[in-house]
Amino acid sequence: MKKNILFIFLLITLTLNGGCHSLRKKFIRKEKEKDVPVYITPKEYPQKPTRDIYIDYYLYTKGWLEELIKALRKGISYKRQKHAIGEAMMNLEQIISFFNQEGKDAIEPLHDQLKKIQAEIKRIPNLSRLKRDSLIRKTQNIKREFDSNYTYTDIKEWLN
Repeated sequence: MKKNILFIFLLITLTLNGGCHSLRKKFIRKEKEKDVPVYITPKEYPQKPTRDIYIDYYLYTKGWLEELIKALRKGISYKRQKHAIGEAMMNLEQIISFFNQEGKDAIEPLHDQLKKIQAEIKRIPNLSRLKRDSLIRKTQNIKREFDSNYTYTDIKEWLN
């Protein structure tokens, strides 16, 4: 019994008094180092979008529409469907920003249809099979129209 008390007393003594720092320094949090600010030099981009930039956004939009169709068809998670439609909308809006007024007027119905699909997906997280099939058909029609009418050769005159 005396050995246990002696051991506990020794342990407490070493914990409180042992080491290089005082007790106060042991239990006070150390200040975190501040992050060094990062400076980025601005880069000049061409005013008129190049062919490569348009094609990149065209392929991104097309790919995200395919991903949305695949997610709807397999009934994959609501988050994935929401992310796919959000990315498709973002890339389509970037394409629209490249167009002059005539091009914006031409693509506006397609954009509105995609907005309706996005609202529908956000409104109802657990879609029924019938509703998913309806959204798949609508998305396929949008993708088909986008593929056939908005390639770079078709929209050259609409670029700013």
